[in-house]
Amino acid sequence: MTQLRTRRWEELLTPEQKEKYSNAIRKGYFATYDGYAWRHTFYGAFIWKHPGRVKVVNIFKSIIGHAPQWEDLTDDNLHDFREQIIDSYAPNSARTIFAEVNAVIRENSSKPVPSLKFGEVLHAKKVPTQAVFLTDDEIARINAYHPRSLAMRHAKRMFMLECLCGARLSDCIRLSSDNLSLDGRTITYVSVKTRSEVTVPVHPWLRQYLERTSPREPETLSVMSYNNNIRDMCRACGIDSMAKVFHAGRDRRGRKYEFVSTHTGRRSFATNLALKGVAIEQIAMMMGHMSGNVPNIAMTQRYIMGRLSLSPEAFAAFRLPDAEKIEQEQQIHVKSIRD
Repeated sequence: MTQLRTRRWEELLTPEQKEKYSNAIRKGYFATYDGYAWRHTFYGAFIWKHPGRVKVVNIFKSIIGHAPQWEDLTDDNLHDFREQIIDSYAPNSARTIFAEVNAVIRENSSKPVPSLKFGEVLHAKKVPTQAVFLTDDEIARINAYHPRSLAMRHAKRMFMLECLCGARLSDCIRLSSDNLSLDGRTITYVSVKTRSEVTVPVHPWLRQYLERTSPREPETLSVMSYNNNIRDMCRACGIDSMAKVFHAGRDRRGRKYEFVSTHTGRRSFATNLALKGVAIEQIAMMMGHMSGNVPNIAMTQRYIMGRLSLSPEAFAAFRLPDAEKIEQEQQIHVKSIRD
């Protein structure tokens, strides 16, 4: 493979690609980039599809001493890789990484992969998790909070968008008043992750968060900085009750704000709607959880926290039309017998 100077491969990438693969570029994986050929290596194919997973490639590289090629995917190497990933990531994150690696291998089935049972080697069981959500009262506290710094104001705007319309952070960054319907009753956007169109009724507080707080507001976010900012914000708002979560295979206890993260807004959106009796199919549609034209309620159920109780409507569905009258007559009859 031809070694290219930095200036050369930079000319081959669009500005969007430079931003998307910035981490891989910093780690030196584009040093031998020559377009099509680079993506035919295992590490090139994996990074091209999962640019946020450079650490995964680095872990494999630390095991074999060089950037992994297709011929390096032996059973022994994959076993060592599996152990390293399990030691480095939470169980469900490791499970996701294994699925991503297996998918890249299957998509390149013509490549010379020595392991014939990579799918059996790279596997992990799904571990149930329990996370926190914010109540309507807690969200109201954040709505009334006035952060001083630009970074905190930006974090508040993104988090409130998550809570009020259930959008992913990657979608919240792109939302504006242009997404409002002509009558202002709904907001519609195309999800970056799923490419599906999502429509959500407009919450009374939503409009104020659709516009940038400052021309200097960044157009991208560091997830780590964002998580730190929203935790600080929740702490400042007094969201500090004791909480217990199940994460990475173990129970953890602490103040509620400690467990707030990027997905808390979406969980709060889904859970609060479910507690109000909104049908899960409707919640799935508003969160973009669709399989074709059918709501993927299994996905939505993962976002609904806590124990939900049966609604009065559910009990009413099991009552006879004259159930109350019959019940009253029975009570009168029993009373007359006793008397």
